[in-house]
Amino acid sequence: MASIDQASDIEVSQEEIEKVSSPETLSIWGLAWPSILANILFAAVGIVGLKAVGALGTEALAAVGTGQRIFFVIQSLIMAVSTGTTALIARAYGSGNKNEGALVLFDSLWIGIALGVFTTFVGWIYGENILGLFGLNEQSKELAVDYLKYSMLFSAMFSASFIFGAALRAAGDAKTPLAIMIFQNIINVFLLIGLVNGSFGLPNLGVVGAAFAWGISFTIGTLICFFLWLSNLTIIKRPNFNSFNRNRIKLILKISTPATIEQGIFQFGLLIYFWIISLYGTAPVAAYNIGINILMLSFMIGQGFSIAGATLTGQFLGADNPKEAKRSGWRSTGLSIISMTFIGLTVAIFSKEISGFLINDPEVIRLTVIFVWFLGSMQPLMAIEFALGGALRGAGDTKSPLIITMIGLVFFRLSVAFVFLVFNLPIEYIFSSLMIDYLVKAVLFSYRFNSGKWIKKLV
Repeated sequence: MASIDQASDIEVSQEEIEKVSSPETLSIWGLAWPSILANILFAAVGIVGLKAVGALGTEALAAVGTGQRIFFVIQSLIMAVSTGTTALIARAYGSGNKNEGALVLFDSLWIGIALGVFTTFVGWIYGENILGLFGLNEQSKELAVDYLKYSMLFSAMFSASFIFGAALRAAGDAKTPLAIMIFQNIINVFLLIGLVNGSFGLPNLGVVGAAFAWGISFTIGTLICFFLWLSNLTIIKRPNFNSFNRNRIKLILKISTPATIEQGIFQFGLLIYFWIISLYGTAPVAAYNIGINILMLSFMIGQGFSIAGATLTGQFLGADNPKEAKRSGWRSTGLSIISMTFIGLTVAIFSKEISGFLINDPEVIRLTVIFVWFLGSMQPLMAIEFALGGALRGAGDTKSPLIITMIGLVFFRLSVAFVFLVFNLPIEYIFSSLMIDYLVKAVLFSYRFNSGKWIKKLV
């Protein structure tokens, strides 16, 4: 493993870099802005969904929010496969081996789809039992079960869509996923309004309509990805299948496994945190769901810089230029901090008006404002986690984010929240416990990335 001092002495000329990477690939903004815009559009559709479901009442809103939490716990385990996909494709394209990148995409897709089919069965068999842990009233629980089961029908398509997007961005093309996302979101909004409330001549399916709107739109987007890829119309061409390479599959799984465990711990930790909040009643649950969704704009910006950092780090390492790999990670972090801080504070300032637009419940609005101010003030620290975490994963270092996530979430946020719960302190104290989590993680991610110990070969 090269030390950071050795890495800083490695110089590669701009001409040599451009032989293996396109100029756009080497631009933080060139990679980040399409991803940010795609993420913002995704968050905007989430707001539309909240508005549509919010018209059905607090129970429906709590049901969809809870169902979404469970769904993304399950999906996060599949999405972690894309960590290996990103790291290996970025390095393949950085070194000029494009067919290897195509083969990584193929292997990642069948792994992701197989896991998606498996989790569909898990959701249908155990979904009701899991949802029963969250203290929802009977009406909300029934609605949440329906939402989760019908969402899980589209699990395989969601997995393939996510892997396609990650692969294209890792190869340097962030615009094609954006174009597909725009088309996909237009369909999603149309179906949300139509199927939830029975507009446009569509059947009135209520909460189930939100699940179908989301699932159908992602399925259409995934089919478009398959068509473009198999027609050789994407930056990643249809691969030449020379031989079955078990080492490639093992490497994908080797990189992805720590990320999968990390996501499992992260999502399970969030479920426990959500469970603690649910003990305080339906209003805090609704406030938490609304607060997360209206701050989603800031999170999506952070994810955009995370993608840029991962791609640049991986491609520069593939091009044997660790100095630029490290520099790109820090530049992504700086831009992420500025952007997320501005958006987070802006949303917090107008949180009362935004939450009032989404639901007409004074107590939910009051709690939403409090939660948004707590989380909004943490955006600079979250920005560090997004950008440096993405850069580390793009380099293939997935073990350190796992350890850091476990320390911050389990040993700090949840421990503090449990103490507050034991002493029966108000829900506002539970909301505040997330602040120490993000502080600890920001410090640890900065230390790890600055150490340079992630600069290594993938074998």
